[in-house]
Amino acid sequence: MNHSEIVAQAVVEAVIPRSRMAYRSDQSQSVPDFDLRYPDGRVAALEVTESVDAVDLGTHAAIGSSRKGGSKVSAQLCRKAWRVWPARGANINRIRTSVDRYLAKIESAGVEHFFSASDRHAHPAIDSIYTSLQVMSGHVIDGDAPGLISIALPIGGGFIGGCLVSEAVEAEAWKPDNRQKLSAAGTTERHLFVFVDVLNHRVWTPLVDLALPSGAPELPLEVTHVWAVGPARPPGGYVVWRASLESDWYSLRLVPAVPSN
Repeated sequence: MNHSEIVAQAVVEAVIPRSRMAYRSDQSQSVPDFDLRYPDGRVAALEVTESVDAVDLGTHAAIGSSRKGGSKVSAQLCRKAWRVWPARGANINRIRTSVDRYLAKIESAGVEHFFSASDRHAHPAIDSIYTSLQVMSGHVIDGDAPGLISIALPIGGGFIGGCLVSEAVEAEAWKPDNRQKLSAAGTTERHLFVFVDVLNHRVWTPLVDLALPSGAPELPLEVTHVWAVGPARPPGGYVVWRASLESDWYSLRLVPAVPSN
């Protein structure tokens, strides 16, 4: 089982006392991931999927790639230590190659910290690093070795609300492969378990921190029940939202499930 499937087994069995999640090993046959077996003998189909932000995942992976040099750049032109924050989807390899040259120009202008959105119009060097490299901000780090540039994880923004959780779950529920698997199960209850990755912050943050949205998610008939689940803050359990074709969202808040590896 992958990580999200391990979490699903632990969370569902913790939420539904005396239930058992039986993993289906015949995944190549287009069947749901689990048979959810209730204590009274009923069986429901349960499919596990993940809600991820592909752009953020790609940017994080590029920054952390040891093969490409990781998050540290040895500067030849900068005299100070810097940390820079790229935009989501920025070309990290281009930043590694050129950030030293752009930061050296910012240094020569006497600037030690900048936020591109507000400072680019006053400083041509800041406009250049934003336009060419999609670097959103940066500042000199006191105490670090001079000539070392750190690439931080990307800056994200935008509206955050519980409706984004609903939209993320709906997006997974309407995917043809999820619908096909659950429809083929032939059970009365057909559950979709959506694991929300922490890096998908615009969905994960409202899941763990904000109020439930009003109303129920719009689900296809193949999906009778949905789960939106993400790691709690701080770690140590999972926040669980549930809904169905017949019920609005409700929250179980913190479920102290411990996945077994």
